Amino acid sequence: MARYYFDIDDNGLTVPDDEGIECRTLAAVREAAIDALPRMACDARPGGDHHVISISVRDQANMLVFHASLTLEAGWRQ
Repeated sequence: MARYYFDIDDNGLTVPDDEGIECRTLAAVREAAIDALPRMACDARPGGDHHVISISVRDQANMLVFHASLTLEAGWRQ
């Protein structure tokens, strides 16, 4: 199994993954990244009307293999 690193960007605050997790397939990498986004959004406290949380996944060779993001757009309607 290969190890992949899930780096998080929470509205400009970057948190690199130094441990990584092992995944059997690229489909498992995709699933892990997408599944993590809603859980991270529940913990986020947007300070404004625009908030982006993203995950960039690197392989063992430090090559970007997947990216996913979740965006909150909020605003009052007139």
